[in-house]
Amino acid sequence: MEPTTRSSTVVKCEKHGLHYDSAKTGGCVVCRRESGELPPHRPGAAAAGSGSLPAALAVTGVLVAATTLGMQMLHGTFTTWLRETGNPSAYESGNTYQQQQMDGVLQELKEQGGDDGAPLPEGEGEEED
Repeated sequence: MEPTTRSSTVVKCEKHGLHYDSAKTGGCVVCRRESGELPPHRPGAAAAGSGSLPAALAVTGVLVAATTLGMQMLHGTFTTWLRETGNPSAYESGNTYQQQQMDGVLQELKEQGGDDGAPLPEGEGEEED
């Protein structure tokens, strides 16, 4: 790829130091704006007048809703598939596992303690011969 060469009509504005094509325009953009050839620069005018923000928000909302629906359907299908594999630990939630652990601990405490499940102090509750 060869480097691009500038046309001989590209000159530098002496007042502002900007380059412009003298064959196409009569001065740099700042000079043309000052002379009234171009309308004055309005910061943010393109963004405010374009009206694209509501459309962008609507598209984003539709995409979020479609993604959520798709993920819910995929989750349901995946959970069903896991249950059909016959491995219950593959689809049990962490709460189920924790509940089983707590049930085991409570059973041990009941076996060690009295009727209410609270452990008895040492020496009490032991049967005498």
